[in-house]
Amino acid sequence: MDHPSSAQPCEQPQPDSPVGSPPASDKPYHSKRPHKKSRSGCRNCKARKVKCDEARPTCRSCTLRKADCVYPNPNPPASSNNSNNNNNNNNTFHASPEPSLTPQNDPSPDSISLSSGDEPVEEICSLTVQPLFRPRQMDATDMKLLWFYTSSTSSSFSVDEGPQNPINDILRNRLVQIAFKTPFLMDSLFGLAIRPEDYPALIANSLLLTALSSQNFRDEDAKKLYIIDWMIVWRGIGLVIDLMGVEKLMDSGLYGLFNRPPINIEQATHHIPSTLLIMFNSIEPGDPDYLDVQTYYETLQFLGSLYQHLQDGFGPIMMLRIITWLTFVPRRFVQLAREHRPRALIVLAYYSAFLKLPQDVWWINGVGQRSLQDLCEYLGLEWQQYLLVPHMARFVGDELEIGRVLFEDPSWSPKAPSRLRLDPNAAVTLVDETGRRVEWIPAEKKLVLVDSRANGSSTATTLEKLKQDLNPNFTFDP
Repeated sequence: MDHPSSAQPCEQPQPDSPVGSPPASDKPYHSKRPHKKSRSGCRNCKARKVKCDEARPTCRSCTLRKADCVYPNPNPPASSNNSNNNNNNNNTFHASPEPSLTPQNDPSPDSISLSSGDEPVEEICSLTVQPLFRPRQMDATDMKLLWFYTSSTSSSFSVDEGPQNPINDILRNRLVQIAFKTPFLMDSLFGLAIRPEDYPALIANSLLLTALSSQNFRDEDAKKLYIIDWMIVWRGIGLVIDLMGVEKLMDSGLYGLFNRPPINIEQATHHIPSTLLIMFNSIEPGDPDYLDVQTYYETLQFLGSLYQHLQDGFGPIMMLRIITWLTFVPRRFVQLAREHRPRALIVLAYYSAFLKLPQDVWWINGVGQRSLQDLCEYLGLEWQQYLLVPHMARFVGDELEIGRVLFEDPSWSPKAPSRLRLDPNAAVTLVDETGRRVEWIPAEKKLVLVDSRANGSSTATTLEKLKQDLNPNFTFDP
């Protein structure tokens, strides 16, 4: 209180100070300044009391924070400074090609000499351009999470378990390099390697990412065949559940989010479109898909379940079956789709037609239409004979018309829509990877089949039965 002039030497200039002669106490005072302020910067930086780079029209800090950057009136308020000092400030502003290069908030003699325009721009940049947003420093916990990701979690994204898998190298090295420059990506890596007690948040986040990632389907500039990437995101939910275990999922209270209607594989097999059966039955030895015929048939069984239950109408259960279908497909099928195998893409095209049905789910809108367009345009003429249904589905929008296209029956109509009813008193039921109903027994901490008699048929037995039940003139030899 004894030295008011030293408390605010710049905000309360002394009218009797000589022009161009700052007080001798300025230099030691600025070396002890507790924080940086911005006098000529935007209002946000002033409010946050941080240095503004004064870039126009938006400074770096506001760009990073996605805030509206508003600069105050450039006309200086009336003050007791003499006209010579004001002219010097105005010349400084116009001499700099970018306002961010002028250190106007530092009234020291050194800064005045730099602002005269005599020094190179590069020297000014080296003195003033600093990162305005500094992410939190990594601590020991972060380093543990990063180590766990590189040593363990990263390998869980690849279906190839070979030691020379190039995907693992990308996930462990290149991805981490990018993450050091991108805070949100680093946060995602930490989320994957999170502590066990934080699994509920991680599993909920993985589910929300499926909705967030669907936005790319509505982006005209999005990559082609984006449905393949989206399928990988859906499969990632199962991966997270496998890592955390069913017990943690049940204890978290989030199991209701992952409710999937059961599938009767034996019955669903008889609803597979004959066009697709013919396509896969024509695979001969030497064909690249010959060794993966079993994977294709297993995928067709799940597709048949959509046809089976669509006959009951467009109720909530049917919509749930469509949305969760990708969580059932075999992992090998995901890899075949990533390799752009034509037959795998044709199966996805049929599924994309179903994706046009959940019209009341906003984040699904556009997913089916965009995928149909990409897949039909990608596949060549030699595969067009198997794409009649997907092609026709591109040009219809009404759910009844979509159903008629899928069944290739212009007079088809569904039964009364089914309703999804959740009984709060009923035992909690889940489904396994083949769609069979399973029940969690807390006392024994294990899953048991609810009805092994109805849904217990193995895939091999089901395929053999299909071979016998089909038209005798139709050859079926997986």
